[in-house]
Amino acid sequence: MSCVFRGPIFLGLFCTLVSSGALRGEQKVSFELRDGDRVAFLGNSFFERARHHGYLETSLALCWPERKITFRNLGWDGDTVFGHSRTGGRRRSVFGDPEEGFGKMMAHLQQLDPTVIFVAYGWNESFDGAQGLTRFHAGLTRLLREAGTPTRRFVLITPVPLEKGFGTELPSRQTTSPPATSYLNDRNSILKSYRDIIASVAQEGGHHLVDLFEALHKFEGSYTTTGMHPSARGYQSITTIMARDLRLPDPVIALDSKEATALRRTILKKNTLYFHRWRPRNDAFVYGERKSEQVIAQGEPEQFEPFVRKLENHIREQLEALR
Repeated sequence: MSCVFRGPIFLGLFCTLVSSGALRGEQKVSFELRDGDRVAFLGNSFFERARHHGYLETSLALCWPERKITFRNLGWDGDTVFGHSRTGGRRRSVFGDPEEGFGKMMAHLQQLDPTVIFVAYGWNESFDGAQGLTRFHAGLTRLLREAGTPTRRFVLITPVPLEKGFGTELPSRQTTSPPATSYLNDRNSILKSYRDIIASVAQEGGHHLVDLFEALHKFEGSYTTTGMHPSARGYQSITTIMARDLRLPDPVIALDSKEATALRRTILKKNTLYFHRWRPRNDAFVYGERKSEQVIAQGEPEQFEPFVRKLENHIREQLEALR
């Protein structure tokens, strides 16, 4: 098993990984990023918030520092496999339908042409409850089919469980009096059902799986900021889970080392610039209902590209210095 972090605070995580791996069965084929790979992180808040920390991308880059690999984060808060967050409605206008958002998602992927896509969905869809499971299965299957190519590889990531605390111990909204379970138990029960759908789709399609729900369900200590969104420590722990589930090689240096921290800071700058490249704050003038008012604004996002490439060259220099 590959370990990214060292120290006593990760002893509880190690024990959880061993037990969950035994229950689930380890993936037999190791995941590998190849020279020239273009990686896209596609999903909901899990990936959008990951760009503020940089641990996932840094840990993957440190596994193969000699290879030229690029990363693009396409995470969007509140998104679903149907593309709800990517619709065109803005500023009290009528929201576009999910088909519009899904089309934008596919167009963005076509533009980037990634060779590898990490997919993280299921949390927002889980609020549809048990009656939404069939629809989620169909939506996830469709996304992978529409985004797939003969050579493109996928890594599916399950939702994190709802963490104890943050009011989750309150009774659930049940008709029984008193309620038989807590909100925490009810939410994690349905999240597990969505986790099972993701695992089955991964198995059916021969995709790699990172099972955060199983590994974090018995994690000792806090791993979120709100009960559902991973904290910095949570993302650090997730890199360990990812390394175990994907059978990654050991990183060339520890993720908490001085050199890795410097690399991560450069990655954060690059990801911030790319975020503004594809998610400009004045998007109503660039893409939306007011684009006819400021035609010049429509060419501004592309001007971020040279700066993104400059930082990627700097990342490459930092990685080569580690060889």
